Amino acid sequence: MERKKLKIDMIVGLALLAAGAAGLVFAIVCRAKNTYPLGSSSWMLGVLVGVLLLAGIILAFRNLYGRMSFSKKMGMWGFILLLPWLLGFMLFFLIPMLQEVRFSFETVKILPSGGLSEEPLGFGNFKYILTENATYVRELFETVLRVVLYTVLIIVFSLLCAILLNGKFFGRSVARAIFFIPIVMATGLMVERVSNTAGLLMAQSQEENVYGAAIISRLLFSFGVGTNVVGWLANAVNDIFEVISLSGIQILIFLAALQGIPPQLYEVAKIEGATGYETFWKVTVVMVSPMVLTCTLYTISDLFLRSDLASTFKTVAFTQGQYGRSAAMSTFFLLTVLAVICMFIIPLRKAVFYYD
Repeated sequence: MERKKLKIDMIVGLALLAAGAAGLVFAIVCRAKNTYPLGSSSWMLGVLVGVLLLAGIILAFRNLYGRMSFSKKMGMWGFILLLPWLLGFMLFFLIPMLQEVRFSFETVKILPSGGLSEEPLGFGNFKYILTENATYVRELFETVLRVVLYTVLIIVFSLLCAILLNGKFFGRSVARAIFFIPIVMATGLMVERVSNTAGLLMAQSQEENVYGAAIISRLLFSFGVGTNVVGWLANAVNDIFEVISLSGIQILIFLAALQGIPPQLYEVAKIEGATGYETFWKVTVVMVSPMVLTCTLYTISDLFLRSDLASTFKTVAFTQGQYGRSAAMSTFFLLTVLAVICMFIIPLRKAVFYYD
């Protein structure tokens, strides 16, 4: 009887999976044709597809779940947790991304009567942005250089701050709260005024004399410090503030990873006579290495999303009307982001240690 019930559950689960897959294909086709059968309630189709797929997976593989190893169970639950993101990506981002890649090889114009005029152009748009455009390659190179340098700084800074804040000392909670104040306050006008240290130090008018920056600049000038040196110091302060403001999520992730390290490992290292330096590299860094990989990927993505190149794409497309060139810029930017991610992730994956 139990065997028959499990067989029925598997059949029902496979049927639900088939229904969910059919609904997903239908939603993707409707998205590609810009048709919305449910109108403003089209989001309900995505929810229904997700529920069908999840229920189908649970029913179809419930019999196999009990016989799975721990690693396979973790992999299955990881896939289930990623399923909403995968559905959202396929329903809302995959089709526009493929259209953007297609537009990058065409000359695209908006017709006065409505619709788009598409003419094949080959690699003409890419040739223009790489050889004829005066600023794109330079801005892209500067963005990549900034992302690479800031990623290293943010990861190292976040890990060291997490280790410091994870230590046991009097007033640790207060220290954590004080430390995270710049991160919490790093929004809007506060960022614009506080992070613009270079402009504040060079302030000459009373209206720009904020936070005593002009007083500091006059003091430095009175000692004979040149304008270039003052500007260099101000930019250094700017970089520190920006690194701190971009490190909040990474510090929290590293804090969670540090608190999950078994204390027995440190006790064994101490018994074996390991120094603090050796314990740091052979226990702490090794145990948080999976989070180093995660934080690196997050930091790279975050820095690229914050870059000014996105506004360049919008200007070229909506101000100049060059939709094909804008699509080519965006596509080449995407390829560059993937290349930078691979440059960091591939060597880091070899150094990651997963503790079972």
